[in-house]
Amino acid sequence: MFDLNFNSDTPLYMQIVESTKTALASGFFKDGDRFPSVRDLSKSLGINQTTVSKAFKELDRLGIIESKPGVGTFIRLDDKKLSLGKERFERRLRDDFKHAIFLGYRKDEIEEIFVDVERGINENKS
Repeated sequence: MFDLNFNSDTPLYMQIVESTKTALASGFFKDGDRFPSVRDLSKSLGINQTTVSKAFKELDRLGIIESKPGVGTFIRLDDKKLSLGKERFERRLRDDFKHAIFLGYRKDEIEEIFVDVERGINENKS
């Protein structure tokens, strides 16, 4: 599930964040599911616990996980935080659509990109 690319320009902690989002989008994780601990994830990925901890802080900030000391970490989708994220995303998406139109993309080409991304996420379900 967490497929890290050590040669990527994207920091490892952000790759963990993005992998978690993809896992949620594909249905691998659902609200309330137990999430691996910092120690377990660090060990399984072969990376420093500090890096994983940074990913956990970002996932918490985004309203995706909640850590309970002594109990564990769980997927807890915070509707309020997610709503703010959706608002920011929509503003960026509108700007990206304007830029796509400027570059000459047609609506069907943009839809095809969306379908390709959606297909990739659905393939991760298996």
